[in-house]
Amino acid sequence: MAKQFGVSDAALDGLKDPGRHAFPPDQRAALLFADAMTDGPGHVPDPVYQELRRHFSEAQIVEIACVIGLFNYFNRFNNALHVEITLTDPDVIMRRIEEASATTLAVTDLCERVVDILYQGRRYVRAGIYQRVKDRLVLRAWRGPAAPPASFRLGEGDVGATGQSGVTRVTGSALVVPVIAASAVAGVVEVAGDRSAIIEEEDRPLVERVATLLAARLT
Repeated sequence: MAKQFGVSDAALDGLKDPGRHAFPPDQRAALLFADAMTDGPGHVPDPVYQELRRHFSEAQIVEIACVIGLFNYFNRFNNALHVEITLTDPDVIMRRIEEASATTLAVTDLCERVVDILYQGRRYVRAGIYQRVKDRLVLRAWRGPAAPPASFRLGEGDVGATGQSGVTRVTGSALVVPVIAASAVAGVVEVAGDRSAIIEEEDRPLVERVATLLAARLT
């Protein structure tokens, strides 16, 4: 969700230790206040509260405390009822992949980054990218419990069949999308989720967008 509002990866990483990250003083004070309210019994040490008062009015502090308390409630409620975490929005995932494509030169490095983003953001049980080399599809990046063969011949398995036909395949919760460049298959993106109901509706458009972005890099 924070990504949708433009929060950077560095800032998100800094949330692990707000006191050390280069947040503006008012943001750092609010974050340390949030940590104090959330951890343990919720007691806020005097130095943390006094620092908060240096940057915010009493009314603002009340509002900040209400927001923190509300989200603490949501988290406890969802944890108690085993509510699953919302999947990352496809547009946010695409923005991260586009940023990776713009800053990553090596094809293998880009494939690794894209697979990481897909695997973590959509909670796939597996995700992989293959590049076509003559009559084979060679594995460039993979995330999952067990790595597949290093390559598939065209027509071999779901990956090879998609590489040969150039047609997206959806089988249950598995999705295999061709990467098309200059009217030819340049590679394949494969993912599998734990919820087959949304693979066709939500994940297919996302992975097809990823395949389009990769086309120029895999040729």
